[in-house]
Amino acid sequence: MSEQDLLRLVNSIPDGQPATITITDVSGEQQHLQGVYKESKAPSFFFLSPPEQLPGTLDTSKPCFFSSKDKSDADISFMADIRDTISNRTLELVARKPVRAEDLRQFFRVSLRVLIIVRFFPENPDSNQQEWQMEGETMDISQSGILAVLPAECAQATGLDFEIALVNPSKKVFCTGHVIRSKRLKKDRWIVSFHFDEISTADRDAIAKNCFAEQRRQLRDKGETY
Repeated sequence: MSEQDLLRLVNSIPDGQPATITITDVSGEQQHLQGVYKESKAPSFFFLSPPEQLPGTLDTSKPCFFSSKDKSDADISFMADIRDTISNRTLELVARKPVRAEDLRQFFRVSLRVLIIVRFFPENPDSNQQEWQMEGETMDISQSGILAVLPAECAQATGLDFEIALVNPSKKVFCTGHVIRSKRLKKDRWIVSFHFDEISTADRDAIAKNCFAEQRRQLRDKGETY
């Protein structure tokens, strides 16, 4: 994408359009903010957040992921740099480049609750390991992994098969992965973070489409006053 294309992209967003950014604080933790796009001189623009949402420990040296819609209601997303913190609610941003697949995997994680089935099949049938499966619910999802609530701890941490029932658009995703971390909750439930090891491009795209759809729904339902 040329510089002129990027300028046209930024200028295609209506002033006051709902938007989302993913920012990073000084500890490296990422946070999704739902707010409003405000016009400036492209490629610069402003992002207005709800009151008391911008973290005081924002790392302004890290790029952020920006998504919104243009005047024809088409999805728009790109990477942006934080130029300045104008107030405790307003950031001045500069659009830098279109979003690549690796950018999405790094930044685009959305709270999304869908059915997940985790399965384990021993590679060696003669081993002492037993085949098992259990159903749970995702808490959030990205193109690189998921956070899910399960009824029990995973007996194995690697070599796991996942079946994820996406809903918008509807699609069953099949992939493999491993446990990153797990923690026991009350009532014999476990919250588990998984990383994908093998997943097809088509399934990554399906996850991205569901993330965008859920993000748009959250923007519609949020209903904050700015």
